[in-house]
Amino acid sequence: MQLNLPGTMDEPAAATGQGVLDAVGKPVVDARGDGPGKIHGSASAPMPPAGCASPADELLPLVDISILSYQSAKWIDGFVDSLIAQRYPASRINLCIRDHASVDASFSLWQKNLPRLRAAFRSVQLCSSENLGFGVGHNRNIAAGDSPYVLVTNVDLTIEPDALMRAVTAAEADTGQAASWEFRQKPYEHPKHYHPATLETAWSSSACVLFRRSALQRVGGYDERIFLYGEDVELSYRLRDHGFVLRYCPKAVCWHYSYDSPGQIKPQQFFGETLANVYLRMRYGSPLHILVGLAMYAGLWVRAPALPHKWAALAGNGISIVRNAGYFLGSRKRSKARFPFRRWQYEHARAGVFYEHPATAAVQEAPLVSVVMRTHRGRLPWLREATASILNQTYPNIELVVIEDGSNEAQAHVEEIAANGALASVVYRAIPKRGRCDAGNAGLALCTGTLMAFLDDDDLYYADHLEIMVGELQMHPECGGVYGLSYQVPTRVLSLEPLRYTETRFDMIYRQPFSRAILWHHNYLPIQAVVFRRALYDRHGGFNPALDNLEDWNLWTRYSLEQDFKMVDKLTSLYRVPDGTRTYVSRQKSLNDHYALAAAQQKAMVVTLSVADVMAYQRELSANINAVVIPYVRVRNLIVRNRALNAFYYIAVRLVNQFRGRS
Repeated sequence: MQLNLPGTMDEPAAATGQGVLDAVGKPVVDARGDGPGKIHGSASAPMPPAGCASPADELLPLVDISILSYQSAKWIDGFVDSLIAQRYPASRINLCIRDHASVDASFSLWQKNLPRLRAAFRSVQLCSSENLGFGVGHNRNIAAGDSPYVLVTNVDLTIEPDALMRAVTAAEADTGQAASWEFRQKPYEHPKHYHPATLETAWSSSACVLFRRSALQRVGGYDERIFLYGEDVELSYRLRDHGFVLRYCPKAVCWHYSYDSPGQIKPQQFFGETLANVYLRMRYGSPLHILVGLAMYAGLWVRAPALPHKWAALAGNGISIVRNAGYFLGSRKRSKARFPFRRWQYEHARAGVFYEHPATAAVQEAPLVSVVMRTHRGRLPWLREATASILNQTYPNIELVVIEDGSNEAQAHVEEIAANGALASVVYRAIPKRGRCDAGNAGLALCTGTLMAFLDDDDLYYADHLEIMVGELQMHPECGGVYGLSYQVPTRVLSLEPLRYTETRFDMIYRQPFSRAILWHHNYLPIQAVVFRRALYDRHGGFNPALDNLEDWNLWTRYSLEQDFKMVDKLTSLYRVPDGTRTYVSRQKSLNDHYALAAAQQKAMVVTLSVADVMAYQRELSANINAVVIPYVRVRNLIVRNRALNAFYYIAVRLVNQFRGRS
């Protein structure tokens, strides 16, 4: 059976629930039905639908926007322009603006913009007050309103015109268990990990985030003892401690100009974050977390970077730790939720923290990208997650091609995706049981996109994977393909229905810039990490059906014989491997057994190289494969020039020559 249903691309989803929830935990109906199921054994709600028609303006919920400024004059005009440009009806938006006694022109700029803000929005409040910190300011703003949703935002950013509409649409389609929807930041995306299928995150940055008011009221808002930096993590942890879920909303984008240059260390941020980290360990960490945090803070007296007023800041924060220790230790967490700590950070950070999105979109046109997904009987729970990560893609023009090898149990799920209308095209084909290569080739043959990719049913794309890869291909027309970095995730399955599992580690195995010589030796391109041009398939064909494993290595080797690939230094996908030792050993043995066959197929390839190319490839391979490379000429010269070693050299040469002659 084949299903081809073109859909309307990139439209916001229809609201399926109430604008104001009567009680925390009251669910809003999810238009997608079952969704991907529970993740990690939590009570996670299914993902909201990827998009349908917008609700009428009068049915949209009211939104309060809480805005703080402090020495923000250079950002205010641009920020105001982006607010007025929002596609969310201004008649449904209330602004509450508070300036924290800025000594620059911030407050006067707010006053200058006040007439056009009042002409545009439902209501506008403007005040100036003493600077008592980020949390105090936003808590006062939030208390001044009563709308069901509150957008907390910085002013050193601009919000894309459709961002608020997308965030509210996601919130309306979610359940009452979800408390916040964090906007994606550009030019530098926040690197923290989130679940690519459910979009759940351990904590939400408050640079630009939409909250459900009832959730904030339930937990009491920001902790006012944290002045600046880390208060968003603390609020996130407290919401999760009360049973709420936090979402990442990657299609709602803001341009956050938080760094003047990549890798910049800002003194106030450094000292604020390290202080807050110790506070949070006292409230949410184990006894070991607390001891490690205190030891790390003591270590700052030795290892802190050279920053202005370092000693005074460290001493002042040390006094604050002593003064507030009883408060944070006396309000310890009450749940068994996971509250991660990783040195001075929290959730693990994905590589590519300063990968920079261009100021103007790199993707001027959006060519169709065909994604081939292979599956078979018993894989439907995993397939639901993989397809959810496709629906969460920020790239707008995707064709999903699902090939089911030997069964058709995924058909209904794929039909549901097609009916959703979020993807440009959905293709399903059930084939007799033939194996991985034939299934992959059947999928490739059905693709109509000018760009192509693979996503196996237990692998996941982070939301910006296709957006970034397509942009890089467009900026590098000389390349046949591009590939991002990936996590290898050992996974222990607890149950399939509902799907529950434990992810034991997130390992980045490969970070190898493109090297044809190294690719001839071994594969460093995880199959889901690559996006390539259709012309490569048209010229070289698909998978080699003689290979039941390592078929992707053979494919990438053939595809890169004539055109280079390019590594994109940002982590954008993950693939799973078994966590159990026996299963892992069995899998590795199977790979080793197939390596000889795959290597034999590599030997059958013919490539024309110059002598210089051969020597360059040899040096490159030696430098990357061997732990230590010492050229023979260098060893010979060292021995010949040393009188003590000289005699041994000629004896050794004579013995080697005699051995060669006998052999």
